[in-house]
Amino acid sequence: MRLSCISDDFANHLKNFRYLRVHYWLKYYQMKNIYIFILLFLPTIMLSQSQVLNGIDLNGPKDFKKSGDLIWTKGNDSVHIQSMKGTLSREQFQSTCKQGSRTSEFIETDILEISGKEYPYCIQFGDNDVLLLQTMVCRDGFTYMIHLSTYTLDYEKSVRLEESYKQLGYMNGYMITRVEQF
Repeated sequence: MRLSCISDDFANHLKNFRYLRVHYWLKYYQMKNIYIFILLFLPTIMLSQSQVLNGIDLNGPKDFKKSGDLIWTKGNDSVHIQSMKGTLSREQFQSTCKQGSRTSEFIETDILEISGKEYPYCIQFGDNDVLLLQTMVCRDGFTYMIHLSTYTLDYEKSVRLEESYKQLGYMNGYMITRVEQF
């Protein structure tokens, strides 16, 4: 029922207003759903500790937090993964490692056997009292370089090297398994 005192223009304006009000109400609820989705899932994505590299789901050892692209840290310990297409020979790996770096000195290179597979590794000691371990893993046409480090001064002097090697061994075993199995 229409009042005679309302003009046709005003009635059309009122209809448009109702339409706009319903339209904005629907948009509000659609945006609200989007915001809820973002608020629920964005922290999960941002706080995710794993990262996929060449189809492999990589993650740092227990209590390590993702701190960069393929980098996980826990205190002064760190894990860094690199990959390259192709296979690096054991001799090339060991030769490069023996050269050391600008701030590290070569200690040893050897082969680690895990479940019947051999993994060459290299240990260096840095000028900043960091013990470094590098391991090479070949899988599916890629070579993965696992770079591990631990700060030796985090341990008591009497067990400093033993505990540093133990920590590197734990991180190395975990990361080799991650690259090979996941």
